[in-house]
Amino acid sequence: MKEHWKLHYDNSAGSCILIVQLPFLMVLKIKAMSRLSKKQHFWEWFKRNSKEFIALENKPKKDTLYWFNELEVHVHALSKFLHPIIAYSKKEGSANLTITANGKPMHFKKAEDLIAKAPAIPGWTVTALEEVQPIDYMLEQEMQKSGIDPREMFFSLDNEDPDNAILTVYHPLFTAKNENLIYKIANGAVYNLLGERSYGNDIAKLYVENLSDALDNADIQKLEILPSVIGKRNSGMIVNSDGNLLLPGT
Repeated sequence: MKEHWKLHYDNSAGSCILIVQLPFLMVLKIKAMSRLSKKQHFWEWFKRNSKEFIALENKPKKDTLYWFNELEVHVHALSKFLHPIIAYSKKEGSANLTITANGKPMHFKKAEDLIAKAPAIPGWTVTALEEVQPIDYMLEQEMQKSGIDPREMFFSLDNEDPDNAILTVYHPLFTAKNENLIYKIANGAVYNLLGERSYGNDIAKLYVENLSDALDNADIQKLEILPSVIGKRNSGMIVNSDGNLLLPGT
């Protein structure tokens, strides 16, 4: 389909003006695109390039960096607080795109609203917020550097507020010198165990200490059971006709 054009001579200005007349169908398409929301524009762009992204794990590093940078730029155009994560499935030709808010609950709705606008894209599943993962997910580098396994960690909850838990994580090798590294492992392990939504909504603060500081604390437990403990704190209840609590607790 060719555009139509012609030269028009303007006597008063003494100049030529090039007038381009676009085909009618092209004009309609441009008008339709202009009515799309920013979220719809994003998904149109991603769907158009979805085959490039599905093949990223087999591309040269330079190409991978280029395309992922493009994806980040498009996501950040919607919100600087959102970030994309691509995870490939063992099934060839399939992958998952997660839009994360890095555990910040004030931005969860932005991620959810973006995913709600997603069209069906062959080979892709799309998710708002990171899901529950194994306790050591993406922590291999920190574990090797420190010699610390998050499965060796314990925890205690230092308040009763179910929506703003103050969490202390303990490990026997904690020192002031490796505090930052152990905090990173502990924080990542908690994030993995709870998933992004619970991590952001339920954990107010996280501290790390040496296990020896908790020897007199009867409430310390293995970190791996944290999800069930948090779940019980946020559970519903049953009250009998006398106003007494039946569940949970009794």
